[in-house]
Amino acid sequence: MRLLLVISQRILVYLLGGICLGWPAINAAGTTNLRWHWSNPLPFGNNIADLIGDTNRFYLAVADHGQAYLSEDLATWNTLATGTRLYLRSATFHPLGTDTNSVIITGEAGLVLRLDGNRSISSTTLPTQDWLEGVSSSGSRLVAVGDNAAVYTSDDGTNWLRRSPGVTTWLRSVAWRARAGGGTFVAVGEGGQILTSSDGIAWTRRTSGTTADLNRVMATPTGFLTVGTAGTALTTSNDGQRWTALTSGAKDDLSAIALETRTVLGQSVTVPLLGGASELRSGVSVGNTFLWTDELDTRRTSPAPVSSYYAGLHDGSRYVIGGQAGLIVTGQRSTGLDQSLLWTPYDSPPRAVLWDVGTATGVRTNLTGSLVGNNLVTVTNTSTNQIYAAVGYGPTLLQSDNGVVWTTALAPLVSSNVVFLGVGGRPNRLVTVGSTGHIAYSPQGYEPLITTNLFTNGATVLSLVLTNYLNTIGLAWFDAPSGVTNDLQGIAANESLYVATGGNGTILTSTNALTWTRRTTPSKRYLSGVESGPTNWVAVGELGTIWTSPTGTTWNAQTSGTTNWLWRVRFLNGQFLAVGQSGTLLTSPNGTTWTARNSGVTNWLYDVEVVDGTYYCAGAQGTVLTSLNGLTWSRADSLTGKPLYGLAAIQGQLIAVGSEGVILRAQAGAFPNAPTLTKWPTTPADTLFLIQGHLDQRLRLERSSFLDSWVPGDEVEITSPDGSILLYDTTVNSPGAQLFRAAEQR
Repeated sequence: MRLLLVISQRILVYLLGGICLGWPAINAAGTTNLRWHWSNPLPFGNNIADLIGDTNRFYLAVADHGQAYLSEDLATWNTLATGTRLYLRSATFHPLGTDTNSVIITGEAGLVLRLDGNRSISSTTLPTQDWLEGVSSSGSRLVAVGDNAAVYTSDDGTNWLRRSPGVTTWLRSVAWRARAGGGTFVAVGEGGQILTSSDGIAWTRRTSGTTADLNRVMATPTGFLTVGTAGTALTTSNDGQRWTALTSGAKDDLSAIALETRTVLGQSVTVPLLGGASELRSGVSVGNTFLWTDELDTRRTSPAPVSSYYAGLHDGSRYVIGGQAGLIVTGQRSTGLDQSLLWTPYDSPPRAVLWDVGTATGVRTNLTGSLVGNNLVTVTNTSTNQIYAAVGYGPTLLQSDNGVVWTTALAPLVSSNVVFLGVGGRPNRLVTVGSTGHIAYSPQGYEPLITTNLFTNGATVLSLVLTNYLNTIGLAWFDAPSGVTNDLQGIAANESLYVATGGNGTILTSTNALTWTRRTTPSKRYLSGVESGPTNWVAVGELGTIWTSPTGTTWNAQTSGTTNWLWRVRFLNGQFLAVGQSGTLLTSPNGTTWTARNSGVTNWLYDVEVVDGTYYCAGAQGTVLTSLNGLTWSRADSLTGKPLYGLAAIQGQLIAVGSEGVILRAQAGAFPNAPTLTKWPTTPADTLFLIQGHLDQRLRLERSSFLDSWVPGDEVEITSPDGSILLYDTTVNSPGAQLFRAAEQR
């Protein structure tokens, strides 16, 4: 915890001599309590399992790893503190007493969450390991269904009873439809299973006519609609007893249903929208049949993006569909004669696989102007900052100077179909390597940015043209022919040499990253990683391969003690670390003698990094490990179940990149500076505090009349990229006798 003290003027002199009062020292070590944030895709990249909303523009998305997000406009999403990393699978509105806006969420291992109208969450864990895949409400009764024919009912969302549906099939979804005199629950599941119940307690098995797995069911104005694998779609009227197959034209699995009521030829009709794996189809009933439109067809005016869609709704004016990697799109009816759907994604960040991330140094020259009297005065500032570069499928080349905002760079024309697999180099030159022997480099370079500034002094208006220079490293890339066609993946450099490794035992060296020479190697095994140490280069790869070279030109085989693939090797904090298949983790002081360490996992491990002396490792299924010495490891928090292929760090900020464009950030080390209170109350009526800190910094405003007792306020996190936050505190302030401080929370 770091503190900033602001003392009112009345007692400033009294305390000035003793202002250093022994605040807690900053821990120089990295933290094992990582708090991850999404940098890409934005606003989040979790797979949306369910999406609910109402006509008041309340939207809730539930997702993997315990993530739930609220929005009022579909553009800005707030993360709910669910208190769990278990997967969330389904959500439904259900009144709790007088609270008509409450929501019930079900998920992994019997998890039930209750979200009240004030957005606070409480939880219940049912005595089961079964996942509760679906939940629905009749208004007075809740029914949750899931694995191993799990059926639970509750009237209050807290007390649940397991019911016997008379089958053993795993169930995936449940829906309620009210009708005169009562209503019907319909539950669907694997193998075409369909069950109906009037009360959620006694269930009747129905004939579906299919053996396809049924993934979701939804009530319609006249009955129910269910969808499943291989494009299966079934409909029923009224009570769910007799089901009819629909031919939607979909071939892949369907998981999402949304319904729109609209007027066609003077009649009110229900228009279903079916979504799934690279499927999105809307249908209009004509007589006893449906006419279907492929909403992904690129010949349409505004097609939806090709993706996997898992959940959807119609909010009264538009379709809202969510799915893979947090993608949310809306479909609005056009005003044209055909009234076709026009689709708009709410964000379009890169979602390609990112295979690696590295760092380089950028230098900026900035000119600032000011008006002194009627004279313009300019000041030149040169700043040195490090940048991140992430590479991947597409090809994808991304650059960021803060780990938050990422800019897409253009690849060389000859790399149009390349998958870039690795990135590295020296501080002033980045090199990326990829499929079919492609190599590109990005040197330190400067691009002028010209701006015109107006300065006013009374009636005098003066203009000043300023030319600033931006370092384009990581933004401008150029081709460097390698002379080989094998895939290249490993890339590293020291002060005098670049080394690239890849398929068929390929090792290339270069002194300038422009011209490359192939070196003789001990075998033809694929080499996916390479690193430079004080006395040895080390290359690693398939079947536990480890080769070393003192110069990078002549290579010798070493004994690793494993046949597992070693994916990557790094030299960190005075030792080599190699990670790879089945949780393999090796350490070595010199690259020749290796010791196996227990990672505690069996997932693939893909990269390792160190921040302030603490080690971090990333791998498959969102695996994150931490260690204080590189020898003993423990699991750390993660926001995703997607593979994390690369790690990099700048000034304590840890970046992880991976599948589907995942870019996560966490402040693993200390923030560069303590938070600064720049405005605080000076009269009793004041309520405004302005604090300057860093993005993702968590702090608490505290106040005291004397230094021995502090009253804490709410804990807040800075979400603005410029690091500022405004706090409104209605507590009565007495500036003449109060002290304020912003305490950083670690």
